[in-house]
Amino acid sequence: MKTLNALNELKNVSILKNNSVTYQGVLNKYQLHGADQNGIKYQHLKLTDYQILLYKRALLGLKMYTQQEIKKMHWEKKKRIERVSKRAQNSLNVFKQERVNELCKIIQMQLFPNNSNAEYLLSDKEIGIDSEFINTLDLRSLGITRKHVIGKFIMDGILPNNFYNLKEAA
Repeated sequence: MKTLNALNELKNVSILKNNSVTYQGVLNKYQLHGADQNGIKYQHLKLTDYQILLYKRALLGLKMYTQQEIKKMHWEKKKRIERVSKRAQNSLNVFKQERVNELCKIIQMQLFPNNSNAEYLLSDKEIGIDSEFINTLDLRSLGITRKHVIGKFIMDGILPNNFYNLKEAA
């Protein structure tokens, strides 16, 4: 069920309510009144140490380990970590390109709402993903959160389907 919810969130990551640019989230009064007056606490994604380890290992690969830990590691484990990390980076690159394409569609439709050429150019058939192109935009500027990345990694099989239920290493 959580995987389905993560999938729905990924689909709706670029959709704004009524094409509005006003913030509709939990923290809409935070800047004006602060957390104490409204009783609002910033919501973090709570992960166990093992979940954080899996997430970071997928993102960073062997870079998250010290040289001593890498020397002690079996060569097959090193190879597996690098292979998973490379898949994760490719998945993240494609995800960022999809997000940029979605944002471009929104901007184009706002600027040229009645232009049939813009609609044709922005159709799903015409906008592609180039796996050779490396998207260097940061996740924050694209509005992609850790929760979105985890959901994408679960969908792509980089993280296990029961990722949110994992408590500790087996």
